[in-house]
Amino acid sequence: MLNENPEKKKKDASHPTKGQLFWRIQREGWRRMITPFLMYMFMGLISLTVSSMLTNDVNMTKYVISIVVDVVCILCGAAFNAHLCYNYGKMHYDAYITGCLHRKNELFGIPSGGNHRVEKEYRPWKGFFIGFLVGIPVILLAGFGHISNWVTIILFLLAWWAYAPASWVTHYHTGILKIEGYTVTSLWAMPMVILPLVVSGVFYIVGAYINKRNRAAGKLTKAEEELRR
Repeated sequence: MLNENPEKKKKDASHPTKGQLFWRIQREGWRRMITPFLMYMFMGLISLTVSSMLTNDVNMTKYVISIVVDVVCILCGAAFNAHLCYNYGKMHYDAYITGCLHRKNELFGIPSGGNHRVEKEYRPWKGFFIGFLVGIPVILLAGFGHISNWVTIILFLLAWWAYAPASWVTHYHTGILKIEGYTVTSLWAMPMVILPLVVSGVFYIVGAYINKRNRAAGKLTKAEEELRR
């Protein structure tokens, strides 16, 4: 007799336990925060490079220009953040609609398969969660930077966008007022975590709302258009 290899049952991803769902949400959140964080980091590096060139020989004009450069780069990072989280909101709302369909079918005993990922469904708080995760490296580096200068340097390289407002105060006192040795602690970078938190949360909700409105108006997503062809 030939040995038959029974097919392995596929894991049912649409019915996780509470513990599994918790860790899957963490994984989804960290996965979504990477690109916004990198956008802030890249814009921060550009800002740090330009500002350091301008403030080597500080006068009031160069000081103002360096602030303008910082603000523009921070706003560009926030714009990338907004665009990404807007799309995350739209995608998660699609997943939410799919999840509703699965649950509705199950009420009537219709099997819908186990490929649906519940952790990817839209929830209003998930955008704020993603924004909070973007700020976690800043919180850690700013906290440890208060103790170690090496960590402060890493903070400058990875999250200059967060420390930039504090640097304006430092440059003003050292360059304009000529106060030697004046520095602002890295802890002052922490309040800037509010920026990705608010931007991510608001535009995530806006993206989901636009998707919902388009559905109500009869507009189909690209995935739905392909299914109808």
